[in-house]
Amino acid sequence: MNKIMKLYKTLILSAVLLFTVASCDDFLDVNTDPNAATSVSPDVLFPPVLANIAANRAVEIFPSTAFFVNAWAPNGSTGVFINPDRYIISPFSTGNTWSNWYGSSMRNLTLMINAAETEEPIRPNVAAQARIMKAYLFFSLSMMWEEIPFTESQDPDQFPEPQFDDQRTVLYGVIDMLNESLDQIVVGGPAVEFGDLIYEGDMNLWIKFANSLKLRVYMYLRNKESVDAEIQAILAEDNLIRTNAEMAYIPFFDQADNANNMWKLHNQFGGFTGTANGVFYVYGGKTLVDKMNDLNDPRRNTYFAFCPPATCDEWLPEDFEGQAAGVSGGEGAAVYISQNVVRRDWPNRIVTPSEVYFYEAEFRATTGDLPGAHAAFIEGTRLNLEFLAPYTVRNPRGLNAADNPLNGISAAEIQDYIDGLPASFTSEAQALENIWTQSYIEIWDRSPENWSEWKRTKFPTLELPEQAQLGDIIRRYSYPPSEIASNPNTPQDPPLDTPMWFEN
Repeated sequence: MNKIMKLYKTLILSAVLLFTVASCDDFLDVNTDPNAATSVSPDVLFPPVLANIAANRAVEIFPSTAFFVNAWAPNGSTGVFINPDRYIISPFSTGNTWSNWYGSSMRNLTLMINAAETEEPIRPNVAAQARIMKAYLFFSLSMMWEEIPFTESQDPDQFPEPQFDDQRTVLYGVIDMLNESLDQIVVGGPAVEFGDLIYEGDMNLWIKFANSLKLRVYMYLRNKESVDAEIQAILAEDNLIRTNAEMAYIPFFDQADNANNMWKLHNQFGGFTGTANGVFYVYGGKTLVDKMNDLNDPRRNTYFAFCPPATCDEWLPEDFEGQAAGVSGGEGAAVYISQNVVRRDWPNRIVTPSEVYFYEAEFRATTGDLPGAHAAFIEGTRLNLEFLAPYTVRNPRGLNAADNPLNGISAAEIQDYIDGLPASFTSEAQALENIWTQSYIEIWDRSPENWSEWKRTKFPTLELPEQAQLGDIIRRYSYPPSEIASNPNTPQDPPLDTPMWFEN
């Protein structure tokens, strides 16, 4: 990626990334900061909010959601990962995300909005930046817990024990928040720039981000509601994330202190030892590996490691084998997840242009525009391959691209892969299978979106994990004990395999 972050932004992340692994007794027992500011400049509040969101997404709720969709599978020697793979989910670990996003992030974003809208000089762009991130958090929380505090959560002083809203109310409320944000934006006006780790205050890109989130939410509502006119209007305006340079992501850095939290976890517990270009604790999931094998996908060299050091050679296509869900211990030559993607500077991606194109492709395929669906499908696939190319190091001894011509995904390989995809769509069913396959390959690292997309589409077909603790694929988390203890309005947990409202 070409985004250049100033040194002082790196130092900000050093100060606010407080999430370190403290224990292996539960899935991930990561420290959180329960304190929220009371009156601080929005420019100071925004960086820790974004860093906290990235940290929780990277290590608290991911990789469990990658296990749920069998994109990753745990090495059976690490029970800390095999438990969530079998749906044994500690509400204390997932509760860190709930407590942090409600307890610190939401409150600080609300402080940003209040300051931007009431203190001179009025800064509507700042309020919009904060409101867009609140919309993203509410959507994500609902995707994990379904019914959540929403309407009354906006004013914790008035509603210390907020009621929980149903998912339909939350999703339409998120749309309203995004529309309010878009109405506020004044391109060229003052914004958070110093602390905006996503777009450095570029409000044109924030508009694209908000519209892309709206498209996402409408695609979920579309499972239940008649919203095609709204989706068509968004696509017609086309003020969406359409290039990798416009991608909404929160950066991590190559320095260990500011590194991606998943890399920190593996580094702290020796997960890189004796694995060549792999990471010891996780394998490629059989479902993902098989899909990619069917397509002879060059991204296998990005996602998966090559071999144990004693037999280090580049993997041949027939050597890519995935691990079935819930299995304790390796099955044959199951591939490790690669250090290409478990790395210090792997970005925490929120919305990608590929996702936007795949939504467009799906919408067009289901409304009779198969040529338009195919064009969007091809562009979404191409953009993901181009994004991953510089992250792809094939040589297990770590030679850089200048020394090793096998590194990267070449333009010729990208075109060959595109040429091997269907040249056109001949039916809605064929289109959806191809679109959802590419979406599943592309979205593996975004949590909880990877899990949410499976719930929305039921693609691909998933097998219950070995020794699964539920009778169906997991759909939700339990409410955290801290919320149950402090809020008598917390609903009773349904069984964790109960489908959510938006699911077909």
